[in-house]
Amino acid sequence: MTTSLSHILKGSAAQAFRGLTNILAKAKTTAEAAGTADEAYLGARLFPDMSDLKWQVQMITEFAVRGAARMSGTAPDDLPNMPMEGETFDALIARIAECAEKIAATDDAAIDGNADLKISMPVGPGKTMELDGETYVLSFFLPNLFFHVTTAYNLLRMQGVAVGKRDYMGM
Repeated sequence: MTTSLSHILKGSAAQAFRGLTNILAKAKTTAEAAGTADEAYLGARLFPDMSDLKWQVQMITEFAVRGAARMSGTAPDDLPNMPMEGETFDALIARIAECAEKIAATDDAAIDGNADLKISMPVGPGKTMELDGETYVLSFFLPNLFFHVTTAYNLLRMQGVAVGKRDYMGM
């Protein structure tokens, strides 16, 4: 049995987004119970030079939508841009739901037909990376997706939010 790239990309994004929604919902409940403003959690960083929790959510949602669009053959200049918005748990959870819908609506056949597509993308100032579609999904998209969701999870655990593996796994 062969597993399709669309199944891998869409299924992994859906699971990651379920987990991200779970941990943010628990953080919201924790903040409300403590009478703490959302920003106290959303502004948390693991280290001063790292991006905060809010940015982790904003970035990975845009990254996932852009990744699905890339794999569907969308031209680089036509990739969706999503402003970095969302200053509350509710706004970020809504953003995740919107992005999940966009990814789910991406054409499976287009993704599956682009295993050999050459994808060129920026990876830093003045740097680009070129990968074929299959390598992009398996070796770039998936690791980035789970890196940022894991970072969000760790930021919340560091602040005492009672989240666990089941929450992270989207269960």
